[in-house]
Amino acid sequence: MVRIPGLYRRWELPEVLKNHQAYRIEDAGAHQDGTPLLAVYAACDGDDPADPAAAAPVAGLRTRPVGPISRQAA
Repeated sequence: MVRIPGLYRRWELPEVLKNHQAYRIEDAGAHQDGTPLLAVYAACDGDDPADPAAAAPVAGLRTRPVGPISRQAA
């Protein structure tokens, strides 16, 4: 599994994920407004696992800063 750069809100996942790909999604804290953030890991399809671009499910995937992150106990 290779981490896809960035942290995502739940409603942004359809823009990041694609069909027929294995993913692991983990809690990554919360945005300063309290919105939960998620880290996404994608399975490599035989590509170089050291190359995160090889696992990026969206061509030209761009990340954007979401602001300070606070880790809160669940």
